[in-house]
Amino acid sequence: MKLQRTEVDVVIDDIRIIKESYALYGVLVRVSRNRPEGESNQAYEHHVYRRFSEFWDLKSKLEKEFGTELPYELPQRQFGLWKKSSLDPEVIEDRKLKLANFLHDLLNDSFDTKWKNSTLVSKFLKLSHNWNSYEQPRSDFLSSQGDYGDPTQWLATFRDSKHLLESCKRASESTSAKDLMQLRLVLHDLETTLKKSGDKLGPAEAARRHSLLMALKKDMNDFALKSSSQSSGERTENDLKQALFEEPNKPKSPRKPLVGRRRLGETEETLPLDNQQLLQLHKDAMAEQDREMEQMHRIVQRQKNLSLTMNEELLQGNELIDSLNDGVDITASKLRTANRRAKQFNND
Repeated sequence: MKLQRTEVDVVIDDIRIIKESYALYGVLVRVSRNRPEGESNQAYEHHVYRRFSEFWDLKSKLEKEFGTELPYELPQRQFGLWKKSSLDPEVIEDRKLKLANFLHDLLNDSFDTKWKNSTLVSKFLKLSHNWNSYEQPRSDFLSSQGDYGDPTQWLATFRDSKHLLESCKRASESTSAKDLMQLRLVLHDLETTLKKSGDKLGPAEAARRHSLLMALKKDMNDFALKSSSQSSGERTENDLKQALFEEPNKPKSPRKPLVGRRRLGETEETLPLDNQQLLQLHKDAMAEQDREMEQMHRIVQRQKNLSLTMNEELLQGNELIDSLNDGVDITASKLRTANRRAKQFNND
């Protein structure tokens, strides 16, 4: 079974300076899919402009989404008093190379694919959500099966099965259900073949392949269980909505509590009311609260005006006190002069 392989080439081929304050980096993304022999390869290009800060924003969002550090390197931000301008030609050339390498490593990682399959990446590059899809139709999967007894073919089929499971996780519910059924059959054949040909491989290799197969089966079962629980959860949510929101043309009368017992949250005022009356009571209470808030607003406004008036009076009082201090200083100076003259007169 041969699945098409996606390769991505990233080039930053254009720089735009916006209002002499920041640079936009033109990112050219070339996506090519190498298909099996006899079929033409698929390729297309896409161009998008992004700021340097948007790359760091993408990094922080991806790390927040998956709860771990992004393993691809971005050029460092510049801090401090002696940092170079972001419009400096040397800074731009350095960032062009490192940003292109960052995207190339992220989009071509075939081992840790969760990063490039994130919707944050497709939105950042303005690509379709299934740009990295390499799933095949179920008929192609059936017709391409080979001799599982061949150790090399067994490993190739196992790898393709892992790719198919990843495709199921991104596909719609109906499509993934069909592919999961086909995948179960293939894994069963792989397990049967491994038991029969285990002696040819040797104990160590047979044990390694068995552990790989069991891990893949567990991953597939977990995904199937998660999908079924989500579907049942949606049905439960719809049932709850139907139970909570009654039809307007079929109002139900409120059920009276048992003698000597009260319903939680009920009062004598709300007990005899139906849903429409409860809603009207709620609206009246909200309107009353709005009126009280308006009164509170007017009171606070008056207090503010009083505070401003008191502040003006305090400023005027401070000016009077300053004038009084000046008069006292002048009078004290005159008294000192008079004392000196009196002492001179007495000495004479």
